[in-house]
Amino acid sequence: MKITKIKAHLMGIPGPGGHAPSRNWIFVRIDTDEGITGIGEATTEYHEHAVVAMVEQHFARMLVGQDPTRVNSAWQQMQRNFWWRGGVAASSAASGIDQALWDITGKAYGKPVYKLLGGKVRDRVRLYARGDLNLSSQPAEAKRAVAEGFTGFKMPPGLGIQPFDDEAQVDSALSLAREIREAAGPACDLMIDCGGLLSLQAAHRLIEGLAKVKMLFVEEPVNADVPHGLVTLRRAHPGVRIAAGERVMTRWQFREWLEQGAVDVIQADISHCGGISELVRIANCAEVYNVQIAPHNPYGPVALAASAHAGAVMQNFLILEHCRLRPWFDEVQKFGPKIENGHVILDDRPGLGVELDWDYVARHPYYYLGLRTYTKADGSMPSI
Repeated sequence: MKITKIKAHLMGIPGPGGHAPSRNWIFVRIDTDEGITGIGEATTEYHEHAVVAMVEQHFARMLVGQDPTRVNSAWQQMQRNFWWRGGVAASSAASGIDQALWDITGKAYGKPVYKLLGGKVRDRVRLYARGDLNLSSQPAEAKRAVAEGFTGFKMPPGLGIQPFDDEAQVDSALSLAREIREAAGPACDLMIDCGGLLSLQAAHRLIEGLAKVKMLFVEEPVNADVPHGLVTLRRAHPGVRIAAGERVMTRWQFREWLEQGAVDVIQADISHCGGISELVRIANCAEVYNVQIAPHNPYGPVALAASAHAGAVMQNFLILEHCRLRPWFDEVQKFGPKIENGHVILDDRPGLGVELDWDYVARHPYYYLGLRTYTKADGSMPSI
């Protein structure tokens, strides 16, 4: 079997309620001379056309004509054949291709991907929800998520404060967290995504204030370009899980984080970090340090399926992010993994177990996404 074509497909997704653009899903499709097709997802926040170019103009030229079941060989070629290492465009493109190659390999051998990875260590993959439904408030979103069977919910860092002031942001986050805890009830695990917004001092106050609310983890409380600030927070607050890593790629980049003890939870992203192959390798590295994995995944159905297959085989898996962008998430699939009571249930379908309606994808063209910006009173930007 040989690869005959590799193509990226952009699909624009409106935001909650169908209003402002929310995301552009990037699906990677690989065709073969035996009629087996594989799909992956390389969705990014921004840089979409750069990812498409990497898929079609660089990696496709190299991989067409090769055996798609030699997944490790293809991964190493994408990692090592080009002089420059890393970068979100190249790594995301490689991630989508890697997923599609695993999909083809599973279909070729008649096995689901999780079996090719060594088999499940858990029967279901736990999900957490976010406020994606355009309801009246975040507490209402949390209450709906619990009603739908989710046992975890991630909140934003309060209302957007403009001009930005991190101490005011902490006040907003603490107030919102108390409201969400009341709405969600005591049994729901709550998480907060700070997006790297806070100073070290403000982050300390936030974590102390969240003690009574109880959080499963606090995500990117400070700038995460380097692990130093996260190390400081983790040492100061041993009773709270510190999570980060959605913008970190490959095991080489995560090495410093693990060796310095920066996080309790790694949030590597299957659409950025190097695909299924690399996410599982990162998890294996993290297991040595007793660090758990909660993959970042606010994307489409292919990324969800790929993340679920990887999560099913990880000993140190914690929970998986799920973005309920309805109705597009459901309507783009011909079939996909079953979501039941806040968990993904994987069946024995070969490959990733998801197929897309390509006509539906084509009917939803690329959206230009406006920038998410924060400005302080003096006109400068916070160090997010």
